[in-house]
Amino acid sequence: MAAAPPRPRILMLPFPAQGHVMPLMELSHRLADHGVEVYFVNTDLNHARIIRAMEGGGDQAGARPPAGIHMVSFPDGMAPDADRSNIGKLAEGLAAAMLGRLEELIRSKEIRWMGVDVPMVWALELAAVAGVRVALFPPFSAAVFALMTHAPKMIEDGILDEDGETRSHEHCDFQVMQKFVNR
Repeated sequence: MAAAPPRPRILMLPFPAQGHVMPLMELSHRLADHGVEVYFVNTDLNHARIIRAMEGGGDQAGARPPAGIHMVSFPDGMAPDADRSNIGKLAEGLAAAMLGRLEELIRSKEIRWMGVDVPMVWALELAAVAGVRVALFPPFSAAVFALMTHAPKMIEDGILDEDGETRSHEHCDFQVMQKFVNR
């Protein structure tokens, strides 16, 4: 009897905020239900929160990640007492703190796929070096994604300034905005 083929493996990399972690965890559950082995990477702080929530009360008391989901954590690069509500500061140190550890995990577990939250786009370079395929995952709405992808053009055309504020109300009408969304 031939051995069963190895389960496909994916590394999931959410930005360390609840609105990013939860959608990627939901996707991880669905992938695990279909036989994919998931390595879900959190920052140490978020990992501890998730474990406490699973051990705490409510419907999740004593819960463990489902079979096929492996919880992994790495430092976020900030001091223990740093203000993690400052998203800009948090984002600044993530790549430096995580890249080496992520590469080691990818190589040691022979991971061939990464599910990367759009704000963690710095991981694309690692994926190229490690020979891993990537699926970018935007946990926000299509409208926000369209706005993000068109903002540079809107700045170039003088609709927005460098801070994202409208330059002139005459430019900010429905037809002009529609033009950018429909591209």
